[in-house]
Amino acid sequence: MIPHTVSTQPLRDAAEVTETARRLLGDEEGDVFCYWNGGALDDPVLDVLREPGLRLRRAAGRTRVVLPHAGLRLPDIAEPMARHVQDGVGVRHSPRLPPGALVLTAGGAVLTTGLGAGTQYVLTRDSAALRALSGLSDLLWERADRYHEEREEPPTESERQLLGMLVRGLTDHAIARQLGLSDRTVRRVVAQLMDRLRARSRFEAGARAAERGWI
Repeated sequence: MIPHTVSTQPLRDAAEVTETARRLLGDEEGDVFCYWNGGALDDPVLDVLREPGLRLRRAAGRTRVVLPHAGLRLPDIAEPMARHVQDGVGVRHSPRLPPGALVLTAGGAVLTTGLGAGTQYVLTRDSAALRALSGLSDLLWERADRYHEEREEPPTESERQLLGMLVRGLTDHAIARQLGLSDRTVRRVVAQLMDRLRARSRFEAGARAAERGWI
């Protein structure tokens, strides 16, 4: 296992990031949470998340992964994630992930610090930092969309039009008149779209639809 003598230490290069993340995933007990929202497909944490070894941890516990919406449209990411799902890994996606990446276990975390040219990976075993990261992981997980939603059928043209009207703030009656539908039908379709988009309000439904490229 990685020694516990240093609570926080920088990781010097991609090879050290990869090896440290692999050891955390293989040696620590309990739950695992990971997210990645980087720009490079050769990012070392993303490489680890794509490996079959992610599902071969010895210790019992949940393994959860959150990735950006756009990432799961790429075969190099979508295909290994689909295999992970089949093996019991929880996978979700979100348009609102913070930049960077995180591999979090009960005993330590590999994460990015800084932004832009100053970004680097560190390993932390600081207990206060791990508690804060655990709270962040729960928040990111709850706000993310279920993985299977990315594979749903795209909206129909009338649904796209309706979503666009929601963004503009039109009422059900105004939408019904423009689309030639009854008010009751509009309310039913709006409710269905909100459920598909996991939105708590009409405006949020429109915003999430825009994030997915539906409108």
